[in-house]
Amino acid sequence: MKSPINRRRLLTVTVRAALGLGAAAMGLSACARKTSNSLKLAFVPKALNNPVFEITRAGAEDRVKELSEVSFRWIGPTITDAAAQSQIIDDLVIQGIDGICLSCNDPAALLPAINRAVEAGVAVVTWDADSPKSKRLTNIGIDQEAAGYKAGELLLKRMSAGKVAILTGTPGALNLEKRRNGFLKAVASNLQIQVVVTDPCNDDVQRAVEIVEQRINATPDLAGYYFVGMWPFFADLKTLAQLKRFVSEGGVCVSLDALEGALNAVEQGYASALVGYSWYGFGRSAVDTLVNYIRNGTKPPDPLNAPLFIVDPSNVAEYQRRQRETAGRF
Repeated sequence: MKSPINRRRLLTVTVRAALGLGAAAMGLSACARKTSNSLKLAFVPKALNNPVFEITRAGAEDRVKELSEVSFRWIGPTITDAAAQSQIIDDLVIQGIDGICLSCNDPAALLPAINRAVEAGVAVVTWDADSPKSKRLTNIGIDQEAAGYKAGELLLKRMSAGKVAILTGTPGALNLEKRRNGFLKAVASNLQIQVVVTDPCNDDVQRAVEIVEQRINATPDLAGYYFVGMWPFFADLKTLAQLKRFVSEGGVCVSLDALEGALNAVEQGYASALVGYSWYGFGRSAVDTLVNYIRNGTKPPDPLNAPLFIVDPSNVAEYQRRQRETAGRF
């Protein structure tokens, strides 16, 4: 059985044809692909302007430092853009990358680029946001629908009736759609709960703050809020005055993600409960998965799901302690 590196070398001609490039345009010959044990890995987040991915970057960088002959690149579009991600993947293949970890803005739009990379012998995994019909090895993340369902259960424990709004990120992102669907399934068990709107912020922190504040003002009888991701909590919490008032007056706000800003939101009364998981662990796990596959041919389970945990006022102090002691590396 050919190793992944040998297979990639043999498929240089394939990627040249798939990308519509001749040897001169690529600047590579079929024999120019790397044959040493040194590995080059790249992580491609949905966007560089979304701070939620930075702790995954820290996890990957920390793990790479512990390994020998492994290098790491962090490269992505400035804002959420599936076409830009596709171009980045194609460019990485041309540059001779060995492994790619990708958080997909759109599962269908990224599928061709992922498949071109795999057919060229590059190991590809996704993290958080998947493209399940592509040829990627595995998705490193969480059970997205289960996480959304858990958020719905947390909301139902805190309110029995009323209108609920949902804040999501980029429309079409599979992970976010699954989180929303899981939440809707959970709250459907209570006919007194009415989900009135889903607002997309396109993974933009400032836009998320504006949407939340405007939605609360525009819906005076709003009783619950579900954040599919913690975008507003990356901002200065003082900019969320309406949300603070909303929660202090009995409104329920449940969010996915339990990074530092979200922990502060629970502690300071901007959020009722969080569904958390280890973004740091995603980075470490992705590096190990790629290295083990490229060097040893070890195929990972699909998917590779991290466990979930719940944060609320009863245990937020413990998670704040972990945050302080590890700088979020837990």
